Amino acid sequence: MNSTHIIIIFAVSFIILLIIAFWARSRRKEAIPSQRAYLEALKALVAGEDKIAFQRFKQVVTEDTNNLDAYLKLGDLFRKKGQLDKALQVHNELTLRYGLSDEVRVEILKSLAEDYIEAKDWDKGVSTLNDILRLDHHNLWAKRKLLTCYEELSSWDEATKLREELSRDKQEKERNYPVLALYKVFQGNELASKEEYHKARLAYKEALNYDEKCVPAYLYLGEAYTADRRPEDAITYWRKLLEMVPQAGYLIFDRLEETLFEIGSYSEMAEIYDRILKDNPKDIKALQALAVISEKKGRRDQARESYKRILEIDPNYLPAKLNLIKICQETGQLEKAKTDLEELSFKLGKRGESFNCSKCGHKSEIPLWKCPTCKEWNSFNI
Repeated sequence: MNSTHIIIIFAVSFIILLIIAFWARSRRKEAIPSQRAYLEALKALVAGEDKIAFQRFKQVVTEDTNNLDAYLKLGDLFRKKGQLDKALQVHNELTLRYGLSDEVRVEILKSLAEDYIEAKDWDKGVSTLNDILRLDHHNLWAKRKLLTCYEELSSWDEATKLREELSRDKQEKERNYPVLALYKVFQGNELASKEEYHKARLAYKEALNYDEKCVPAYLYLGEAYTADRRPEDAITYWRKLLEMVPQAGYLIFDRLEETLFEIGSYSEMAEIYDRILKDNPKDIKALQALAVISEKKGRRDQARESYKRILEIDPNYLPAKLNLIKICQETGQLEKAKTDLEELSFKLGKRGESFNCSKCGHKSEIPLWKCPTCKEWNSFNI
């Protein structure tokens, strides 16, 4: 090889090295803006400046398609903005990437599961959460989210198993018993809706095995017995409710009165109310019911005294005021009835039984065992 060849080889090599150096330098220059944008996006996210974070993450993924975390967080922000289709598209595309570690795949699946849950696509949520658990068997986050999905799907058997699994010690298990009881109640309600009353009663009784003070279990047990024309058995369980949870007894007063009337034992209701009031003289619902019975028997003076007792306990209790006005009308005290009625007319618009969630304040005109807004169990303090 002569000197000319050697010079040519060195020259070519030098040029190649220059090209490589120039390319590497240009890549570094390109990377600097994307790295800076990524850091700015993270800072904005922490500061709650979602709009800035969104813009920066979009810039990052345009400049650096390998930044999976930027894609992940961009998808999360799409979800937060209510653009669920775009969130799902971003997160689903990430799952198709090759060479993902289990740890990274779990993070992607977590965001995807959140998308499905936000979209109320509970079945796909279950599927995605189970994918996480196949990669990480002890992932508590996935198990808790899966429990939510099972509850929304009314998959009570699966929910029961998972809630029991999540109970880490005896105390936590005992705290979960009232919720497990409600699972059985809801199972019973599904069976009762199909007129399978015997199976429904078995479910309600299982609920009482979890929680002997489960109000809806007693309530619906009685209804399932009356549906099968077994009024005496219904009365037995409703009486049991009055014994176990007397403060919730008003929920079955009307049912109990009607059923006792049907079997010719209506007179027992007054005795039942008297027993309740002996234990709790300030039970307004029992006083009201007893006063109504007194009226039906023509004992207006006795009814009037009961209504007055109610208003001493709660001066704004409208049913008592209304019934006192009615008694005034019936006994010829028309001027007093007129005055009281005018005063009452300002408040009548607010009348109505109200059940309020102690966690989020959701109001309902009927008793609920799970809040439809915040999803809390037993939050209506019934």
